[in-house]
Amino acid sequence: MTQTNDARSAADTPVSAAERSKDILLWVAGVVGVAALLFFAATQLLGLTVITLRTGSMAPSLPQGAAALSLPAAASELRVGDIVTVERDGELPITHRIVSIEAADTPERRTIVMQGDANRTPDREPYVVDEVKRVLWGAPQLGTVIATLQTPAVLGTLTLLIAGLIVWGLWPASSKPEEESE
Repeated sequence: MTQTNDARSAADTPVSAAERSKDILLWVAGVVGVAALLFFAATQLLGLTVITLRTGSMAPSLPQGAAALSLPAAASELRVGDIVTVERDGELPITHRIVSIEAADTPERRTIVMQGDANRTPDREPYVVDEVKRVLWGAPQLGTVIATLQTPAVLGTLTLLIAGLIVWGLWPASSKPEEESE
């Protein structure tokens, strides 16, 4: 007795390389999408931010073009050696290492002196803070990659590629006419 095509199980049906590629690409896109959603949730719930270093003052640990993940930290939690970002009125934020900490005018505030790892002297003036962004992790050149990914040309290209992947992944598979068996 011979089996007809209808009687075969799905496991017996050969999967084409194109279908396998489609499945892999859709899984990769799904994993990237879930990672993006988790990162977005972390930014909203925890205050996680990405900082791009535009100068080389923190080299060699965080050279120009590096990116760093940071979380808000109360001034009372800070320690000498922490790398933090301080917001400055009328100027760009600054990311340097804390070299000294002293009590300030209230129990919640601290006066911190910071210095870039590549700088010979501390910053000109101390900063009085009640909260800063403390760097958790950094990667050289990641900031340059992020900046490139944010350009209109790259964003447009990625949007078209992702849309094409979705259309390709959801497009119905072509069905070949089944042969009648005798």
